[in-house]
Amino acid sequence: MELAKEIINGVADIQNSNSLSEETFLQLLEIVVSCICRNINDAKSIATICPSKSDLVKTAIANISCLFTEAARHDYDEESLKTFLHNEHISGQRIEKLCNIYINNKQDIQTQLELTGNSIPHIVDIDWRLHHCVKFSTCRSTSVPLYNIQMTTKKCNEVKHVTFTCTVQQLQELVYKLKDIVRHIEKMSNM
Repeated sequence: MELAKEIINGVADIQNSNSLSEETFLQLLEIVVSCICRNINDAKSIATICPSKSDLVKTAIANISCLFTEAARHDYDEESLKTFLHNEHISGQRIEKLCNIYINNKQDIQTQLELTGNSIPHIVDIDWRLHHCVKFSTCRSTSVPLYNIQMTTKKCNEVKHVTFTCTVQQLQELVYKLKDIVRHIEKMSNM
């Protein structure tokens, strides 16, 4: 995980109890989690936390929000987050509380990130059936195999079904294209 130097310095500044009291720090963590998880009704106003240092509080909220979202995006557990912060020379009692709040809300943060993203649906299952289409022409009858394919896709915990019919030749072309995509992805991952 990479964070800008300003964010890392901002997270390090949170350790200073002279700039932010313990009560303000805990309220700040509540606001961050509420804002990220879109529980805006639960969030307290920033101005009510520390009116004399509103710029400092806003900066701290932005820095912690960046830290939480990046850690959730990279699926950090508590130890990974502590190790990351320790490698950045950030440690202390407040970091323990920060990591604890992150772990308690990690799943909600990841869910919100998934809902916020613009990712395409993932194919989770494919079902297919073979049918025969019998056509009568003027002089003869022909039997053409057709495949009914149903793909189950999932996006943001919403499952949809995509159904289509294709001939053997179209199915072979689809399989070829999918294999080509797999080869391309494997080639890119080896770079």
